[in-house]
Amino acid sequence: MAKLHNYYVLCPLIDQNSFLGVSQDKDDENVIVTLGRNVVNKYRLSDQKQIGGWTSKEHLTSFVIYDKEQEGYVGVFNKNTIKIWKEDSDNLDKIKKHKFSVNILKLQQRGDNTIIIFENGYCASLSYALENRKTYEGKPLIKDPETVVDSACFTLDKTDYICYVIKNTKNNYEILTSPLREELGDMEKSKICKVKVTRPHDVYVVGNLINIDENPSVYILWSDSKMSVYNLVSKLWTNIGTVPWISTLTSVSIAWMGKDHLILFGSNTDQDGAIIVAYNVILGVGSCRYPMKMYAENAHLYCFNGRIILEASNHIGMLPYVLETNRNLSSLLGSHDTAEDSCIEVAQWGLKSNPLFAVREEIKDLLKVGVTERNMCSQVILPLLEKKDFRHVYKVVQEFKDVPESVLVSILNYILEILNAKEVDVNNHEEFMKFCDCEMGSTQQNNEQRSKFKLLDYVFEITFSDALLIPYLRNGLTLDNALFLLSYISHLLTNSHKDYSDVYENKLFDWCTLLIDAFYQQYLLTKDDKVVNVLNNVQQVVVNLINQLMAVDNILPMLHKILSGKPQVDHEESLSYTIELMDI
Repeated sequence: MAKLHNYYVLCPLIDQNSFLGVSQDKDDENVIVTLGRNVVNKYRLSDQKQIGGWTSKEHLTSFVIYDKEQEGYVGVFNKNTIKIWKEDSDNLDKIKKHKFSVNILKLQQRGDNTIIIFENGYCASLSYALENRKTYEGKPLIKDPETVVDSACFTLDKTDYICYVIKNTKNNYEILTSPLREELGDMEKSKICKVKVTRPHDVYVVGNLINIDENPSVYILWSDSKMSVYNLVSKLWTNIGTVPWISTLTSVSIAWMGKDHLILFGSNTDQDGAIIVAYNVILGVGSCRYPMKMYAENAHLYCFNGRIILEASNHIGMLPYVLETNRNLSSLLGSHDTAEDSCIEVAQWGLKSNPLFAVREEIKDLLKVGVTERNMCSQVILPLLEKKDFRHVYKVVQEFKDVPESVLVSILNYILEILNAKEVDVNNHEEFMKFCDCEMGSTQQNNEQRSKFKLLDYVFEITFSDALLIPYLRNGLTLDNALFLLSYISHLLTNSHKDYSDVYENKLFDWCTLLIDAFYQQYLLTKDDKVVNVLNNVQQVVVNLINQLMAVDNILPMLHKILSGKPQVDHEESLSYTIELMDI
């Protein structure tokens, strides 16, 4: 699910008509904002501060980008001139000009390189185009009434491609794709493919986006709020669903957020303001929305480093967001309109059918009867725990996504029993670390112990309900086992050599919180040294992690100054006077 945070103003806008766009700087935290025909500024997204900028007497006609191959900034001036400059350049008017015989539409990033897209539809790599800039004349690829409204480069089977979305004066759209020659960066004319964007109904296109981040596709939003996608790999069209909360009577700006989410900006359904909508393209529903006061038609919209960059009426806005993939089902309730299903499917009950996927022998009979996954898991896992074959248990548990909380606690007790967790003194730090790292027996015993801990690590990864799990933990788990699990989780968070993802670490914190919530009364009433030591250890782990985050937060401004090349100033020596307080 997508979550939108507070809205910030990145910078004021000089003139909405002269604003050219935003691009990514060499550092992910910084962006290049081409505010107008003569002004280019650099901003740091973390604190919305300007960290650089340039001005020019000549007019820019496309947004400035950073080229990693040239290690400099590239801009298009007067539609036919390219200039490349470094960060420390102070006067763009003195930079060397590279004049072309054909007008340039825009600059397109292609990995570490840059592609020049000309108004006639052709393209070329920056380095090759600079060497042959006087030879780009010929029959145009795009007709006069047509314009390229969006473009992107993507890679498929180690071959680079370029994709255009082309619009003509009759508001008809088509998608053009072509492979690029490796060194030249121009199109292979014999392999150019065009696909018309049409629907049989009386509807028209109000928004489009070429996405290359995950699966190369072209998203099309229609005037009836329907979202369609054209897969650039399979060459197939798919209807995703209806976009809620946003009006499609006017143009809608679209950008890619990541993790199967689009961000859309347009007028709200009441036509009295604007709205930002996050849309899940897999489920076909809206994830969240953010109301805005003013609507700007054909506004530029981008997503950089977890932040939405939006062209508003009089400023450039920034809206941080977070994309989550876990426990998001409840957030989707009521997020889309109900629709009647007019397609009737007739079932043939007399025919025998086999599952379309491979299943284990333990599940086959239950699957034919139609038992739910939770009941199936209870009937299959619990008998396996009595057979003491933990490797088979591990394989079968992985077959289920919906594991009942009662079975989860039973598996925990089973693992702690086969690990002989009762024989380990959790207060003896060295002994406990050797036990968790499987360094207390022979090679064969240690390998078997690692397999058991692997099952325990997987159990922590299973999704559960907090409210349902706490009663089973309180009634089915002993205090000693809870203390062992708390100690083991603390070990995983600090001393373990295992590599885990951020999502898994969040699961560990959830388990730590649950184990404290489930046994908090016993923690308060008991005076056992073992309980006190374990809780103190958990507290120390949490405090150390918080201190590390605070240290990183404090050192970030200094790192930004070092990376930007600014000298470190001793504030005490730079003061022209001092104030001292004396007690007489």
